[in-house]
Amino acid sequence: MTVMELFDLAGQVAIVTGGARGLGRQAALALAEAGADVAICDLLVAEGEQTQRELEALGRRSLFARVDVTQSAEIETFVQEVVERMGKIDILVNNAGMPSSGLALEDESHDSWRRMIDTNLSGMFYVAQPVAKHMIGRKEGGVIINVASINSFIISNILPRHNVPYCVAKGGVAQLTRGMASDWAPYNIRVNAIAPGYMATTMTAASRHYPEIVERLTANTPMKRYGKEEEIKGTIVYLASCASSFMTGSIVVLDGGTTIW
Repeated sequence: MTVMELFDLAGQVAIVTGGARGLGRQAALALAEAGADVAICDLLVAEGEQTQRELEALGRRSLFARVDVTQSAEIETFVQEVVERMGKIDILVNNAGMPSSGLALEDESHDSWRRMIDTNLSGMFYVAQPVAKHMIGRKEGGVIINVASINSFIISNILPRHNVPYCVAKGGVAQLTRGMASDWAPYNIRVNAIAPGYMATTMTAASRHYPEIVERLTANTPMKRYGKEEEIKGTIVYLASCASSFMTGSIVVLDGGTTIW
């Protein structure tokens, strides 16, 4: 097998949660461009349907469903539909998430805290569990990619906004990734995570309205800029493909060097 053949995903079936826009959309497009058929779910119906059309324009089978990743019944129905319509699941990209409220901890409501943890952390477990059960039952292995963050490791200095609940949730994603990798390695299921830094996405739009935050964050990034959404694509394909076949439990940082300092 040549080195380029290692990245070929032809014949694979992938799920991307939060695939309607942003990093999730880029992940879905990357997998499709590498040869995979891709099912996506999101709460954003119009954008999800548009991304589905883009995937089909690449010559891939695709489906879209409105799914709340905190609701187990919706997840189970979606996973079952993917298996019934596409035959199997080889790859899961756990991307769905929500941004921080921007409030300081003393002002954060308990409901907001629970929603953050349930969406950004627990939702990844809720989706991965039925997918892993399917992979275990097939006995052909699989790949799970969790979208973590550099906030898995640091608390961002984005004052006057705050993002501690988001950072706590993403810190949990890092440990969840390692735990999944440990539990599911005997079934040849590889689980890794990607930790993006400050990317120019819809999720970071609120903090980018503050020139002082943008200046501070880019000054503390050696490459002196925000990442582009499409810059996640190569790493996603690498982690999904045979190119990373001896890799599990790892967290790949994609941050323009921010965490160097």
